[in-house]
Amino acid sequence: MSEVSPESTPDTSSTPVPNQAPGRVEIEDGVAWIHLDDPTKNVNTLSTRYFRWFEEQIDELANQPLRGMVFLSDKPGYFIVGADIEELEAFQDKQEVLDLIRRGHRLVMRFADLPYPVVAAIDGACMGGGLELSLACDYRLCTNASHTKLGLPEVKLGLYPGLGGTQRLPRLIGVTAALDLILTGKDVGHYKAKKIGLVDETCHPEVLKQAALELVTRGKPKRDLRGKMKLTGHGGGFVGFATDLLSRAPGTKNLIFDKARDQVLKRSGGHYPAPLKAIEVVKEGIAVDLDQALEMEARGFADLVVTDVAKGLISIFFTKNEVEGRSKDMAATARNVDRVAVVGAGFMGAGIAQGLSYRNYEVVLKDRDHVALARGLRQCNDLFGNLAKRRKITKVDQKIAMSRILPTVDYAGFEKIPFVVEAVFEDVDIKHAVIRQVEECGPPDLIFASNTSTIPIARLAEASQRPENFVGMHFFSPVHKMPLLEIIRTDQTSDETLATTIDIGRKMGKTIIVVNDGPGFFTSRVLGPFVNEALYLLHQGARIEQIDKVVAGWGWPVGPIALLDEVGLDVAHHAGRVMLEYAGDRAQPSPVFDQMIDAGRTGRKGGRGFYDYSKKPKEVDESVYDLIGWEESPVSDQEIIERTWMQMLNETARCIEDGVISNPNDIDIGVIFGFGFPPFRGGILREADRQGLEYVVDRLETYAEKYGERLAPAQLLVDMAKRGESFHQD
Repeated sequence: MSEVSPESTPDTSSTPVPNQAPGRVEIEDGVAWIHLDDPTKNVNTLSTRYFRWFEEQIDELANQPLRGMVFLSDKPGYFIVGADIEELEAFQDKQEVLDLIRRGHRLVMRFADLPYPVVAAIDGACMGGGLELSLACDYRLCTNASHTKLGLPEVKLGLYPGLGGTQRLPRLIGVTAALDLILTGKDVGHYKAKKIGLVDETCHPEVLKQAALELVTRGKPKRDLRGKMKLTGHGGGFVGFATDLLSRAPGTKNLIFDKARDQVLKRSGGHYPAPLKAIEVVKEGIAVDLDQALEMEARGFADLVVTDVAKGLISIFFTKNEVEGRSKDMAATARNVDRVAVVGAGFMGAGIAQGLSYRNYEVVLKDRDHVALARGLRQCNDLFGNLAKRRKITKVDQKIAMSRILPTVDYAGFEKIPFVVEAVFEDVDIKHAVIRQVEECGPPDLIFASNTSTIPIARLAEASQRPENFVGMHFFSPVHKMPLLEIIRTDQTSDETLATTIDIGRKMGKTIIVVNDGPGFFTSRVLGPFVNEALYLLHQGARIEQIDKVVAGWGWPVGPIALLDEVGLDVAHHAGRVMLEYAGDRAQPSPVFDQMIDAGRTGRKGGRGFYDYSKKPKEVDESVYDLIGWEESPVSDQEIIERTWMQMLNETARCIEDGVISNPNDIDIGVIFGFGFPPFRGGILREADRQGLEYVVDRLETYAEKYGERLAPAQLLVDMAKRGESFHQD
């Protein structure tokens, strides 16, 4: 729940087409084909408009002598991607939501109660309300295409399925498998969907209609989901059957749901009410008739829609769409690239190469020797192997993808490579040498992208013969998991270079923000003060475990000191020194940094940092306190929270002042997708707006008087607070 999916969000934007129906009905040989195709949207989304049209169609078809009905979509790659989020966002009154959900329940029940078989013929994304509509059908059929995915992602919006999903799904596939989908929001492909009983059959896209007709001829199944939940063999065979039995037994049912609750709390820290409410609704709903269970679902859903958490997560949904829409527009003039070289086969370089190959690029992977190359190729193969284990790809796909990665220890063939990503050690001289070597061997129009987290791109471009073709491409670690890509342009970067770089990043599945050049760019620059202030708090007398627990309790995936151990103290220390060169005293690292580095402590990778990794689970290394000459002094939880996140806000404001970044949506997406700012808070600027800039400035001024000028509020914050302004105007 604290994560935001890296997968691209479907473009749900509207294209006004007045007075056109969101679908059409064709009747052939006694079968009603319901073609879903909303002309006002790029994808089909369930809305009151769709509800009204469905009601009209079922009224018209109910008394016709039909032998079956089939739902299918005319939008390539999409069935129904979920509810109309714009409508949900607009609701302020719980009763309005409740009325809408009850209306949806009645409508879906009418389809379920038709006297003839109803089939959902799915090709493409079938998510949220689309899957819930399908669950009410007698049969679900999906294609075996890679773009066919089924899931209930509502939890990522601070909600749970509200169109019957919390009740029909466990009745269909069992409690275990149902909770796995409902509580995680993950999607499944055709193979897993068939295995757990979510779909009845799969087929090739070319024979979808024929396969649907075959299901119609089977007749209405005897499956009954109207009463209390019956035991099912789906969702895990005998184990799933036994789990369903336990979930209903008076003496043991609490064990199943208590375990699910514990897992949710461990992942979410209790900040997200939706999964906890979903567990409750599933638990109570399976013990009563479906009508009663649906009323429980409706009431719980209405409660969730108006919460601050749901509104924060829904705002991210729209923010992400807006950011991705702009990056799509910026990529319109991109050069066509199908071959990319990655120089540096270390952890980051190998991750970049694997990500490119996964998206069908031919990749030349270069390093200085065969040992380093072998290590990088092994990492790529392991990443593809993990995808195969999770059935995201096949073993054959894995071999084909690896064949697209061409290892080399020299620059032979670089004259035919149009785009190079450099991922060598964070050292200006080393990077300059690589830039010269690559440009000497590459084509005249070569685009060179440097993967760096702190070094100004203009400084690196000093070694380039063609600075207009030079750009920054800041990936986050690990590349295959982190959704953000920060692209950095200098004053000389050409529009074509920028567009081509954005296009490649988009094809890798990344969410992209474009920033102007400067030390640390945006993300590294604002993360530094966050972790640095945590070390000042430690130096001041707060305990390591208190700092991390309090900050994680505020919604971060991990505390700042644990994060330092994960990143590597040596890496963070180096980045801090780069920032100190440009930012001066306010970027002065806490003395704890030097003390830890001098003691040879690098974090997890070295086995010891602030935590001792020889223990399972890791524990705070108590020897750190003696090492840094620490004396305990009480620090309030409120002060820990405010000094860490407000220092990040402070540097964000200075980035705006310096012209590094300006769009509030880019900023909020950058901090959430780049390093895990609590998603339910909607982003750092939305959190600042929520708390009020006048309050933020007052707190920073108070802390600055007490602890030094590094905490003094940025002038932008002071000016905006005086004018009563906020960052977001909506």
